[in-house]
Amino acid sequence: MNRLVAWLVSWMAMALATGGSAALAAQAEAGASIQGSETEEQAPTELEPGTTSWIYRDAMEAPWQDYSWAPHSLTNTTPVAAGRYSISTTMRAREALYFNTSPLAAPPGTMFTLRVHGGTSGDNAVLLVRAVVNGTLMPGTELGPYCTGGRIRANTWVTCDVPISVLVPQERALTGLLIQEGGGLSLPTLYFDELGVRRPSTPPPPVEVAIAPTSVTLPVSGTQAFTATVTGSSNTAVTWSVQEGAAGGTITQGGLYTAPASAGTYHVVATSQAAPTKSAVATVTVQSTPPPPGGKWVSGYYTGWNADLYPPEKVDFSALTHILVGRVTPNPDGTVNTQFDNSNGPAIARTLATRAHAAGRKALIMVGGAGEHHGWVGAASNANRARFVQNLLNAMDTFGYDGLDIDWEPVEPADKPSLLALIQALRAARPQMLLTMPIGWVNSNFPEDADPWFANLVPYLDQMNVMTYEMTGPWGGWLSWYTSALTGESGYHPTSVSASLHAWANAGIPKTKLGMGIPFYGMAWRNITGPYQPYTHWSDYVGSDNSFPYSKILQLSATGVHHWDAAAQASYVTFDVPVEDGTVRWISYDSPQAIAAKGAFAHDNGFGGTIIWTINQGCTDPATGANPLLDAVKDAFLP
Repeated sequence: MNRLVAWLVSWMAMALATGGSAALAAQAEAGASIQGSETEEQAPTELEPGTTSWIYRDAMEAPWQDYSWAPHSLTNTTPVAAGRYSISTTMRAREALYFNTSPLAAPPGTMFTLRVHGGTSGDNAVLLVRAVVNGTLMPGTELGPYCTGGRIRANTWVTCDVPISVLVPQERALTGLLIQEGGGLSLPTLYFDELGVRRPSTPPPPVEVAIAPTSVTLPVSGTQAFTATVTGSSNTAVTWSVQEGAAGGTITQGGLYTAPASAGTYHVVATSQAAPTKSAVATVTVQSTPPPPGGKWVSGYYTGWNADLYPPEKVDFSALTHILVGRVTPNPDGTVNTQFDNSNGPAIARTLATRAHAAGRKALIMVGGAGEHHGWVGAASNANRARFVQNLLNAMDTFGYDGLDIDWEPVEPADKPSLLALIQALRAARPQMLLTMPIGWVNSNFPEDADPWFANLVPYLDQMNVMTYEMTGPWGGWLSWYTSALTGESGYHPTSVSASLHAWANAGIPKTKLGMGIPFYGMAWRNITGPYQPYTHWSDYVGSDNSFPYSKILQLSATGVHHWDAAAQASYVTFDVPVEDGTVRWISYDSPQAIAAKGAFAHDNGFGGTIIWTINQGCTDPATGANPLLDAVKDAFLP
């Protein structure tokens, strides 16, 4: 193919991709006829089984040619997935990387394979993969669902395998491939590496679907999380349905089934999106026996480093069901530190356990927390796990505690086997102990971040509490938002207590074991003057945890204006004259009104309760122990 024809093809693709005028379309059609007349004379090359026609590995590889119309570099040095270079590109609306080739046949099972890196903020990038067939631009498909984890990720390389069969009509040869911006937006810089067309050595296995569990018995209106496994396709997504329709209950696309109000036998169906003729069915028997009643819990964290804010002798245990006293921290060799972040920490820990038991309440040791990931990984390893479990049990017995709160933050993919093994070992060693764990809030734009893997922990844990605070920040495209809004999430402030709890419930964690987080501190901001405004920079953030406890918010707000956002069910205060360091213009925090709304939400929706971070920061007078936020939690959750 000469360069003139190749240019015409790439020009045609660009004109069609950008929705050109009728005149442009006519000229593009002429370009297509030139391309078609030449390629029809060429017999297509067919890949041998087990081979790859590489497009790019450090450089373009023949017979592929680069005719991209998005700004790009073929010699980017960082980040790189393999070799010396990768492709970097900063696409505007509808721009594309376009790679042209002589006709290439694509037998069943052939894949367009590549690696993509979302840069610093490419999580929301919408990219289309499209093929050119003899001068005709095919509709294509979105790239993200064919990548590891089901989407492009910021700061991470993921591998994507797109079946050529979804790009090219059957028995047609492709003459080009495009990666095109598909959302009509300008994207941050993205990176691509190791692009090629790969034919596996053996024919692909047939698509099969399995469902788990295959049968279950539920009370009326009960819930059950189902999972589906798809083999034989890189597209593992399924469509969930109930065979009997609405009369048989409902199921979310995350696999969470809710039984109907009538007893009977019903069927949950998982259908492969890659092969819609393939499905699996589970049988659900619904009985009229109602589920057992359950109360709400209030689990309050008490931290040693700010014990002076709320002396242990002043803690109001009538407002708590559990106190979580921190911290004991793990060492990589399986030993533990038991100073509780205070020079008088052991004595404080004993006092709190004694007072909790005298009030008929439970006391747990908070283990770990932010910054302790290295210790968790080593202590929970196969080599050290048994020693670690014994040391944790010794700490419980030494200080008179009823259980442990496992604050493993963050839980990386590689950590999951060790975390599960640790939880199982603790439960086996002390079956009657209390075990709880905090988990992260969820961005409603990515509900799949509520990882269904955590449902594996459910049989061993008594509580799984979502840390629904500090759910905002000056991240790309975000509008200013509240630290712990109950509702009101949207695409540009995509967090709320409601969205996070429902996402985790959809991932398979029973509502009765899910709790929400309530902060007893606020988040303070400069430059912006309230919610729903674009963040300007990280300098907008002034402080939050430990810097703006409730007593300080009350003191500062004497010169401010209080607000209630009914859509978010959140409180905030604004300042015409900046306070604190002369720059703070607004503070987001949980008022008694916000706490009352959260308690009503937990009761109305069947969630288990709440954690508080931290009860120390709610105290307004250490001498008397006055804690108006804890009083509000008591009224809302323990009526």
